[in-house]
Amino acid sequence: MHAMEAINRQTWRNTWALRDYRRSSGYLNSGERRAFEAGAFDMRRGRGQGRVLDIGVGGGRTAGLLRDVAATYLGIDYTAEMVQSARQNHPDLRFEQMDARDLSALADRSFDLVVFSYNGIDSVDAAGRRAILSEVSRVLAPGGSFVFSTFHRDWQGFQERIDYCRLEWTSNPVKLGFRTFRYVEGRIFGSLRMRRFSALEERTGEHAILLHGAHDFGVMVYATTPVQLQAQLSEAGFETPALLFDIDGSIIGSVASSDNEYFHVVTRKPILT
Repeated sequence: MHAMEAINRQTWRNTWALRDYRRSSGYLNSGERRAFEAGAFDMRRGRGQGRVLDIGVGGGRTAGLLRDVAATYLGIDYTAEMVQSARQNHPDLRFEQMDARDLSALADRSFDLVVFSYNGIDSVDAAGRRAILSEVSRVLAPGGSFVFSTFHRDWQGFQERIDYCRLEWTSNPVKLGFRTFRYVEGRIFGSLRMRRFSALEERTGEHAILLHGAHDFGVMVYATTPVQLQAQLSEAGFETPALLFDIDGSIIGSVASSDNEYFHVVTRKPILT
């Protein structure tokens, strides 16, 4: 197991992370909305509702967004605790513990739409990423869409070490005390993790494995560029160029601004002729 994966798995099992994912709902931003709508439109065009595979479901946030376009729905996550949270939030939908690098339990061409939101594909190393792209391509039906998001290697936040820990004000003294404790704890442990994990970063060409400030510097992510991303998708058998959206929903070309933290991606499996 790559060092980044051991770090990330520990974070996903953390009580605070589980709490946050269990409570999350709705679209993250306009870019995600546009990407989901584009993927679902292709699935429904001439077909009606389709078969949906939702990878890295966390607490089931995306299940609530996809259920209306799914004739059949399967949500998966490699963290057992996340799967349990998703089942509690959506007891009428199917969720299983499964690793996206090995979808051998799922048949070829068995889904019309595959989604991997919130940069979940970036939680594994380069070899793992290639395996995920290959497996998604295999389980997608010809003409099916793959919608996901991925970190931008040249985002300025990786260099500036942006800290996501914030103290949110409330007039409720009990809640304020809890939030203050959480904030202080986050700043202390975040600082320790940043010093420890930054030494594990890898930068190779256009992609890299970098420390991110989320979860108090508790995750390391794979990050890439638009050009490298298009090459990876083509190699895995997807149609290129894929559509890339920034968080505001604007289309990104072959060069992305350093203000872009990540991209929302919509690509398709070619229709066989």
